[in-house]
Amino acid sequence: MKRLSYGIAGIAVLIIAGLLIYRSLNASLVYFILPNEYAQQPGEYQGRRLRLGGIVETDSVRFDNESLQLTFMVTDSLQRYPVHHRGSPPELFKENTGVVVEGSFNDGVFISDNLLVKHSEVYEPPPPGESVDVEALKDSLQ
Repeated sequence: MKRLSYGIAGIAVLIIAGLLIYRSLNASLVYFILPNEYAQQPGEYQGRRLRLGGIVETDSVRFDNESLQLTFMVTDSLQRYPVHHRGSPPELFKENTGVVVEGSFNDGVFISDNLLVKHSEVYEPPPPGESVDVEALKDSLQ
């Protein structure tokens, strides 16, 4: 009888631990979607933390230096959504560039707290005969 109660208690502890791990992992997941995917099923993503990927639309970028409020439209050529981001944009941020914004939707507007800019993975050394400006390189790394 004692072994049975220890066995049941052990199984209960394992079930509780499994549920806690599941809840923790589920809460920390961040789904990556495109604007068109959100448009097809907006209810599925409501209240969830998301990564929205797309291209910054031409003539849509507005930045207020005083409030540090950045607004722009992100598109996947099928659907477009406004993005509001608080903070200075990264140096590589510009129109017609790929971006991934992290945050959530609020009444059709994506509220971002993290902005990632897609950049080339290709390193191009200076052309033959040209040297690297070491001072400019040091300044860019600080």
